[in-house]
Amino acid sequence: MKMRTTLLCTLLALWLPLAAGAAPWRVFAVGDLPYGGSELAGLRALFTHAAAEGSPFLIHVGDIKSGSQPCTDAQLAGIAGLFAAQPVPVVYTPGDNEWTDCHRLLAGGHDPLQRLARVRALFFEDPAVLRLGQLGARAATPDYPELYRFVHRRVMFVVLHVVGSHDGARRAEPRAQAESAARRAANRALLREAADAARVAGLDALVVVFHVDPLFERRRAPRALGWVREALAETLARFPGPVLALHGDTHRLRHDRPLQGGAGDRLVRVEVPGSPSIGGVWITIDPIADEPFQIEPVWAQGRDLDGEN
Repeated sequence: MKMRTTLLCTLLALWLPLAAGAAPWRVFAVGDLPYGGSELAGLRALFTHAAAEGSPFLIHVGDIKSGSQPCTDAQLAGIAGLFAAQPVPVVYTPGDNEWTDCHRLLAGGHDPLQRLARVRALFFEDPAVLRLGQLGARAATPDYPELYRFVHRRVMFVVLHVVGSHDGARRAEPRAQAESAARRAANRALLREAADAARVAGLDALVVVFHVDPLFERRRAPRALGWVREALAETLARFPGPVLALHGDTHRLRHDRPLQGGAGDRLVRVEVPGSPSIGGVWITIDPIADEPFQIEPVWAQGRDLDGEN
């Protein structure tokens, strides 16, 4: 009898974590917000809603300002303060408006690489801003603190740093091209590492978070983005479960399967909405469902959050 009881306890100990991991759960994601102070209240409302509804963490896929808004430390610090004030961690990846596009005259005519250094300093040097340690996040290298991975409820999350505007690789700027190439290599290395770790651990799903739209609808990707598609295809070959590509950039709410046939059928793409639409998406993760990544949009403009419609 004692042996049977011990065996039963052992089986329960093995089964309970699997059962908990297999249960559907959801997380809230936004991006391309706020484009100016008038949209800040809407983003706050979305975050308040998501935290109150139990999102274990919040995801922002980048572009925390418009491309023509001046690039200042004060603006970055304001959003960093908003992130730090949330009751749950914030998973954040920079967009191009934070640094790549700061060379524009309307944005201040800054050196983009200097602005990138400020983004890293204001969001990733102080662990109290994003609180990624609460998620057990592991940065790729000290040089790239914005590249990291973590596991939550048997799902591997990989946060990459890929942006628009040719991923910062301006043709007339050797420094910019070198930075983009080095960051690309770090992105790919982290994604390979995460996919292999997820496979070895037998995890249920993998979520890749980045900013740029990979332009799946084009037969040939732009020069600076072709590697993103290649890396996602490689991830599907390394990891046998469902994979979500979560991004922003073009401000269009999308939920589709951009790659067709073979392993490509396991890739789901979700693009969050963005300015001038003030909204976000709940992503329900259910790896054993026919649709493993279901979405529910939430809007702060006259719908949902104010009780109308």
